[in-house]
Amino acid sequence: MITYDGPIQCVHILGHPDRPLNLARFPGDAQVFNCLNLCKLLSLAKAPFIYYGLPGSHVPSGGRFVDLGHPSEPWKHRNERHQEYTLQMDRALRKELEQHGDCPQLVASMYGCAQGDIEAPNEFGAPIVEAMVGYDHCWAPYRVFPSYSHQSVLYTDTSERVQESIWFDTVIPHFVDKHDYWLADRIGDYALFMGRDTADKGCHVAEEICGRADVPLRIVHGGVGGAEKTDLISRAVAVFMPTIYVEPFGYVAVEAQMCGVPAITTDWGAFSETVEQGKTGFRCRSAAEFTFALEHAPELDRKYIRDRAVRLYSIEAAMPAYLAYFDYVWETHHSGGFYAEKGLRHAFQNWRGSK
Repeated sequence: MITYDGPIQCVHILGHPDRPLNLARFPGDAQVFNCLNLCKLLSLAKAPFIYYGLPGSHVPSGGRFVDLGHPSEPWKHRNERHQEYTLQMDRALRKELEQHGDCPQLVASMYGCAQGDIEAPNEFGAPIVEAMVGYDHCWAPYRVFPSYSHQSVLYTDTSERVQESIWFDTVIPHFVDKHDYWLADRIGDYALFMGRDTADKGCHVAEEICGRADVPLRIVHGGVGGAEKTDLISRAVAVFMPTIYVEPFGYVAVEAQMCGVPAITTDWGAFSETVEQGKTGFRCRSAAEFTFALEHAPELDRKYIRDRAVRLYSIEAAMPAYLAYFDYVWETHHSGGFYAEKGLRHAFQNWRGSK
């Protein structure tokens, strides 16, 4: 297991503005999930970090918690809560950044534009990374996209705030704790749809295909987490994720594969990177293809699906890339930007040539 030994002495993680870091309370919240997973990665690497969040947060071992207090109202862009949150975060960050003195520090923003007005990091020369960008906007000078598909979508924004820093971004897939998922000892007779109750998630596609094939479909729109969630996924014949928009990543498809369960998805967005066609699932564009996928899903090798997911989307898989990127950010931020002599990400740091 990697133990972090780079220059960064503290990673300051800016958490959710409305919800504590408590996945048991908010099992379907992708941003809470992202925050927890990044904390777990740093904890496992023994990299020091501070999580700034709301009361009731459960921070993994090795991290310290800074309590920002209860919100006065739900956050919305530029509302009173936005201003309140900015002041709270700036005040807390200034105190911690000052206490750490001149040692190398990095700030990880986890909630997009809610944190775009925070000024303290700039005052102390701490670079800001938007980690695990899964939304439709970005603002920080360093960004980690979960897929090349999502990066390409956001790069169509020609505004200066996006284009001026594209040299310093990277792509690292989202990741999960492999110990939270397992292969089932018994497979059920149902397919599963798990996602938000919105038309663009494509639940109606799953319903139509399962209806035609006379396969029971279980629909879960939220509220299920932990072992209950894994049991539900792992016993499914297949998990449908026929998202109609361009999916930035699609956690459920990867969680399914972590359980060895084939993912049946649309054929665009991040699925083109996360679902190996005919091996770990099927990417479809017609009723005939979705029907074919459901019929042949039981033939796919569940151990292979699980092994590939662990290899690509576990904390252990993401850790070297994230730690190397944090070092890269520090180097480029303080040693010449594009011309920084040691501005190398993980793939370059570990290249061994054709032999």
